This record gives sequence, C-alpha cells and structure tokens, in this order.
Amino acid sequence: MKTQKMIYHLILCILTDLVKQDKQTCTSFAKIKIKAVIYYIKAIRFIRRICIGIVLLILSLVVMISGFIFLHVAFLYYFPLSKEVKAFVLFSLGIFYFLIPLAVLLYFTSQRFWMKFSKANTLIQKVLGTDSEDEK
Repeated sequence: MKTQKMIYHLILCILTDLVKQDKQTCTSFAKIKIKAVIYYIKAIRFIRRICIGIVLLILSLVVMISGFIFLHVAFLYYFPLSKEVKAFVLFSLGIFYFLIPLAVLLYFTSQRFWMKFSKANTLIQKVLGTDSEDEK
C-alpha cells in the first residue's frame, strides 16, 4: 500500500513539474498524462528487472540445494529395484524438479503478470480514454 502511494505521489510530482513547464490547453495536459504513464511503465520495468535479479539469486540458492536431488539418486542406487524402475523414478523426479519451478519462474517474470500486478493496464486505459478489457 505504501509503495502504491509512493508511486502515485511520484506521478503527481512529475505532473506538477510538467504543468509548470507547459502551460497550454487541455491537449498539453493529455500529453502530460501520457508522459506520466510512460514514466510509470519505465518504473515498473525497473522494478521487474530488480525482481528478476532477486529470482536469479534465489535460483542460485536452489542450485546449491540441488544436492537434495542427488540424495534420491543415492537411495535409488542402493534400493533393490530393477534398472527400468529406477530409471523411470529418476526420470519422473527430474521432470518434476525441472518443469514445476520453470513454470512458476516464467509466470512471475512475465510482462503480463507485472502489468496486471501494477495495474498499469487500467492506468493506460484511463489516460487514453478507452474501455479496459478486464471490465468487459
């Protein structure tokens, strides 16, 4: 909530500065609103990149913890099962350990998620004066 207020305060400051510089008619105010939205989108892009960096740091931690996976390999090596069953179990675990985190990572780093999370879509729709697709 504080972040949202800070962002709105930042946009308000930018608008105030732009109004002081450009004291024309209503069309100039529309240009100011569009410029403010552009700054807002750039701020979201910056925050998104920071979050991707944090995710990469967490990913390196996950790589360090991947020794847990080798524990499965060691246990399966000593279990009295056939080679086909061991291979199937290792293959299933490999798919599970790879695809599930990959899907989560792709979802949380997607631009669509960040546009919805920051509500930039509704801000763009308000500035441009069109109906939002979410409201339909």
